[in-house]
Order: sequence, then C-alpha cells, then structure tokens
Amino acid sequence: MQQLEEYVAQAQDCRKAAQLASTFAEQERLYQMAEHWEQLARQRAAYLHLESILAELLENKPSAP
Repeated sequence: MQQLEEYVAQAQDCRKAAQLASTFAEQERLYQMAEHWEQLARQRAAYLHLESILAELLENKPSAP
C-alpha cells in the first residue's frame, strides 16, 4: 500500500510543479510525468486488488481429501 500512496503523492507533486512552471514545455513535461505516476498507481491498485482476491480464494479453498 505504501508504494501506491507514494505514486499518488508523486503525481500530485508533479501537477503542483506544473502549475508553477515557467515555460509551456516544462509544464507539459510535468503533466506527462504526473500521468505516468498515476498510471503506476492504477497498476499498483489493480495488483493489490488481485492479490487480495487471490488470498481470499486460497483461504476458502476446500482442503484436499
């Protein structure tokens, strides 16, 4: 979960920095970086979700005869 929170924080920082950027190119690059961090956050969230589903399935697995 910590990685997910870090990715979101990085994206937010990039967006804040983009608002203060002095050039359009700098602003665009920072927004692109924010999008990449957000994509990583989405991927991590999906991984964590699937990991919890797998754990649940394994807990409910019938025992072998």
